[in-house]
Amino acid sequence: MRHLIHVLPLALVACTGAPPRDAVAPAEIVVSLGEIETDVTGRCFATTAGPTRTEIVDELIEVVPEVRAADGSVASPPVYRTVSRPRTVSTGPGQRFETVCPPVYTVPFVSSLQRALLIRRAYDGPITGQYDDATSLAVQMFQRPDGIDSPLLGVDAARSLGIVAVPRS
Repeated sequence: MRHLIHVLPLALVACTGAPPRDAVAPAEIVVSLGEIETDVTGRCFATTAGPTRTEIVDELIEVVPEVRAADGSVASPPVYRTVSRPRTVSTGPGQRFETVCPPVYTVPFVSSLQRALLIRRAYDGPITGQYDDATSLAVQMFQRPDGIDSPLLGVDAARSLGIVAVPRS
């Protein structure tokens, strides 16, 4: 699964500041960037995958079709076999969390993220500045103990890595 962050011009406007004074804000979400949503205050949010359970499904498969005689009667009945296979079923919604907005994902920022994960032994790839599969997997594994099972970087994880500012009280 590839998680590349693409920045759209509309997203830059949505994530960089407060909405205009005459903006109507009855809806919480202003723009959706695939897996990242932006609210009216410019904060970005994502949702983890929901909990799942695996169940075993039995399926009847026709192995040999029936054979009919010239008069239309069944000369040989069909042969069936039961095949069991696993099926994953969603059991609820995922957890919504604040994530770093797409305009922040610059090459220097992602390089800092990779270095911070490397220092904590959560990443062992090269420092490329690209939010590639290895980086997103490292982010997911780093955040998982805190209950965020997502390849998208959460604000709390970014703060604990020291790569985004912590707001003053």
